[in-house]
Amino acid sequence: MVGWYVLVERVKYGEWSLVDKISVEGGEEEALARAEETARTRPPWGSTASDPCGRLVFRTSPTSWLVELTESSWAKGDKSPTTYTEHLNIRVAELVHVQELVPAGPPKKGRFGR
Repeated sequence: MVGWYVLVERVKYGEWSLVDKISVEGGEEEALARAEETARTRPPWGSTASDPCGRLVFRTSPTSWLVELTESSWAKGDKSPTTYTEHLNIRVAELVHVQELVPAGPPKKGRFGR
C-alpha cells in the first residue's frame, strides 16, 4: 500500500477536492512521468479524451502541475458559445502511512428502547 501516487485535485466553487489517486508501479521517476502525462492528457470533468478542449499546463514545482482546461459549447437558443474553465492540480506524492478506518458500530439502544 505504501508507494508513489499521482494526486489529481479539482477546484469547484473555490474549493479544492481530491478527485483521483493514481497508484504508480515503480519509484518517484515513474510517478513524475505519469503526473506530467496526466497533466497533458486528462480530459475535463465529464468529458472524454476525444472532446476538444484548450489546455495550459504550468509546472509549479518539480513535483506539481497546475492545469487550466477550457471548453466551448453552444446551448440551444444562445447567440454565442459559452466557455467553461476548469483548474486541476496534479501532484506527485509518496504514501508514507496508512491507517484503515474502523467502521462505526450500530447505535446503542437507550433506556426506553429507542
